[in-house]
Amino acid sequence: MQITNGIQVQFIPTTKFKDIGISVRFRNTLQDGKSAKRSLLALMLVDRCQKYDTKLKMSEMQDELYGATLTAQTAGFGASQIIELRSKIINPSFLNEENTLLEDTFAFLHEVIFSPLLKEEVFHENKEILLAKIKRMQDDPSQYAITCGLREAGKGTPLGISALGTYEQVEQLTLSDIQQIYQEMMKEDLIDILVCGDIEEDSILKLVKETLRFTPRNTQMQSWYCVENERKSETKRLTKHISQSYIMMTWFTHTPITDEKYYALRVANAVFGQYSTSLLFQEVREKRSLCYSIFSNLISYDGAMGVTTGIEKEHIDKTMELIQTQFHRVCEGDFSEDLLNTSKRMVINSLKASEDSMYSLMAFAYQNALLQRDYSVSDLMDMVEKVTREEVMEVMKRCEYKMGVVVTKEDDDEENCE
Repeated sequence: MQITNGIQVQFIPTTKFKDIGISVRFRNTLQDGKSAKRSLLALMLVDRCQKYDTKLKMSEMQDELYGATLTAQTAGFGASQIIELRSKIINPSFLNEENTLLEDTFAFLHEVIFSPLLKEEVFHENKEILLAKIKRMQDDPSQYAITCGLREAGKGTPLGISALGTYEQVEQLTLSDIQQIYQEMMKEDLIDILVCGDIEEDSILKLVKETLRFTPRNTQMQSWYCVENERKSETKRLTKHISQSYIMMTWFTHTPITDEKYYALRVANAVFGQYSTSLLFQEVREKRSLCYSIFSNLISYDGAMGVTTGIEKEHIDKTMELIQTQFHRVCEGDFSEDLLNTSKRMVINSLKASEDSMYSLMAFAYQNALLQRDYSVSDLMDMVEKVTREEVMEVMKRCEYKMGVVVTKEDDDEENCE
């Protein structure tokens, strides 16, 4: 439901949970440099605000709201970056007293969003927190391989931009950068407000209109796309202080998330490497014991697919060759009917499980909004069930291998990504 230009509210009514979840999502174009500013802004928004100007006051206010939670995160959705403010409160109907919990919660969110405390102390504290988070990710060799792999494969496209920002970008930020990006967010971002739980939609809509009075905006953007660039396929070897080597291999799928064959791609990915039943897991890990873990994953809003594994250095070339062999087996239909049916069942079970999580339900509703559709989970399960072997082969043949990144223990003749 559109409240005004660029501002939408969605209700996800359900009686499954004793809580009510509220998510306010700000969406703008993912841009190199801006992503770091927005990531830091997200942390500052939920740290303190002008009315509750200390951590203690923020904590006490959440206690007064019967233990309400308030968190922030940033994420990339293809060509866009999302700042999400997320709160969860107990459903007021479970309280044995007259209360104004919903009204007080939305009033609290109003203070957080419209009157943030964008001051030096808050800036420096949260800058250190964000730098530490990025450093931890860099120190995790698996995450490092994934980050470098996507950055290298997607150079010149949104896939190559970190939605969190890089360490160097965060280091260079100033308070004025954050103040400027906050003003931009409030004026330009497309905003989705999602509320999930056993709710009275009319009363919450009234609260949203009264407390979250965003100005209209005329921003236009499309989050999903299919990554393309002119780079030829190659393998890059990077180094890190690690004992085990990691591989990240990236394909461009040429199948956007809105394509009628997208759910055939979901099944193809399941056959290839998503689950323990997959070709990658069975052939590379179980039969040959070349790795401790291996899996493939779709980066759906960018139209990409990646394979990640941790191995011993002497097995790198053999493992990469085996991964490519399993990929071509899917392209050629060289997999059993049992594996196809099992893979479809695994994808369907994953969709079913999403209905048991409040935030998965909200994520699904948000996906519908981004893709301008109105599917139910049952609709998607039907699509998966109808996928044929020929469709799996077809979508896998569309995929273009783009980049292999290998992270190993440091040697003199190898380079470092940092």
